[in-house]
Amino acid sequence: MTQSEFTFNIYNTNFYGKTWQANNTKAVVVLVHGMGEHSGRYNHVAKKLTDNDFSVVAFDHFGHGKTSGKRGHNPSFEAVLESVTKTIEKAKELFPKKPIFLYGHSMGGNVVVNYAIRKNHNLKGIIATSPFLRLAFQPPAWKLSLGKVMQKIAPSITLGNELDANFY
Repeated sequence: MTQSEFTFNIYNTNFYGKTWQANNTKAVVVLVHGMGEHSGRYNHVAKKLTDNDFSVVAFDHFGHGKTSGKRGHNPSFEAVLESVTKTIEKAKELFPKKPIFLYGHSMGGNVVVNYAIRKNHNLKGIIATSPFLRLAFQPPAWKLSLGKVMQKIAPSITLGNELDANFY
């Protein structure tokens, strides 16, 4: 397995990406990480995949890991989907004519499900582990109301999510 890094720029944001290349690539997995994570947290997943001849291409979301931007903020969900498109394009460039699978965990699982539904693509398949499809609890009505007001007056305000992004 060999590793390399790449970058791309959309929405005035410098994105960081990395690849793990299998010795004999039979297919490519484009990896989409979860909230508060980064591509480096998936080294163990990339090792298992490359050991089985799947190369991996991953990136850090807006404001995550080594990608620039305010932590926890992105311009829009469409911008998030476009960052996935750019990463798929990179995978096609690096591994022409190889089948591509899209894999996402947690928030990334939500992203890959939405990508598969909303975008024209020729992906071989998607994998969504523990996809964030809805909240696990119902927030108090006052928090929802406050959130709607804050979205209008301070759309880039962020709050902590209590996830440890340094945990591997």
